[in-house]
Amino acid sequence: MRNINTSESGTTLIEVLITVLVISVGLLGMASLQLKAVTLNHSSYQRLQATNLAYDISDRIFINGAQAREGNYTIALGASAGLVTASDVTKADISDWLTMVATLPEGTFSIGAPQAMLGSPNNIRNYDITVCWSDSQNGLNAAQPACGNQNNRDFITFNASSKH
Repeated sequence: MRNINTSESGTTLIEVLITVLVISVGLLGMASLQLKAVTLNHSSYQRLQATNLAYDISDRIFINGAQAREGNYTIALGASAGLVTASDVTKADISDWLTMVATLPEGTFSIGAPQAMLGSPNNIRNYDITVCWSDSQNGLNAAQPACGNQNNRDFITFNASSKH
């Protein structure tokens, strides 16, 4: 018959409980990291969408440069496509683009008036394109001037150019 030392009884149970506690803390930490990664991934996705939208309208401005040079693509932040006084192509471009920007949460945009490049003999014009959207995860609680001084807004500003 074996002699069981009573002072060592229950140590296996304590070791198992400590192991479960350590693993639980580790799994909670991993879950927290996963949640943060998903949040950052969503913010990155929205920024990529906004960048693609800015490239899209810059291509439209480049293709329809004559209308853009006249300032027909100029639109203020939050304005609708119905306010654009231009050709049907320009109205369609801005209307289509407004629909695409609306896919961003509270998406708005502005296109600045054409600015001639100084000293350019080639009549190159620059256009500032700003796309704004709501992103409460970005940590920008201050008012954003580029987005009409609204809080919790993220934005990109893109500079496009056209020669016509």
